[in-house]
Amino acid sequence: MIINLNKNDIESIKYAANEVIKVIKGGGIVISPTDTVYGMLANAFNNEAINRIYEIKGRDIDKPFLVLLKDEKSVKSFCDIPIPNIVKKNIPGELTFIIPMSESAKNKFSFLKSTVAIRIPKDYYINLILKETPPIVAPSANLSGQGIIYDGDKLVEIFKDKVDLIINGGIIEKKLPSTLYDSISKKVIRQGEVYLRE
Repeated sequence: MIINLNKNDIESIKYAANEVIKVIKGGGIVISPTDTVYGMLANAFNNEAINRIYEIKGRDIDKPFLVLLKDEKSVKSFCDIPIPNIVKKNIPGELTFIIPMSESAKNKFSFLKSTVAIRIPKDYYINLILKETPPIVAPSANLSGQGIIYDGDKLVEIFKDKVDLIINGGIIEKKLPSTLYDSISKKVIRQGEVYLRE
């Protein structure tokens, strides 16, 4: 199924978000704009959906996916230690941070090893989705090793028979990726939209 999204129209946003919620809760895979680029979204607890994404993207199984969470409290499902202050000051927003996983979390999320990369978006549309779903994986919607695709029509052309729903937001703005901060080594791995000083 393909749904056109107009991010300037509140009804279009709500309709698209509701359809995404249904598909994710049903164990499906959605391609949709996120707070940064188009992502391939699925329930982070659903191993079957996650394995499908690895297969569709042609991605190495040893490369874990980013997880989107609705708020700071949700981080406790993954990690026992407090969020570092440098991260707290910049969330929600376009900051992805790596944290060590708790032992209990390692048993719940088969696609993760000892750490997890998390982002808490500051985006109305994505937050509507996250309020009603479990944590979701959100790798970029492209084939592994290839460039980012900003054009929804191109994504429809490539993936329409491979995923359960595509939210076509047209050509989205090209911008820097999210900043990536490793809270274990206390280093900025990638400077992006959010500028961090170590």
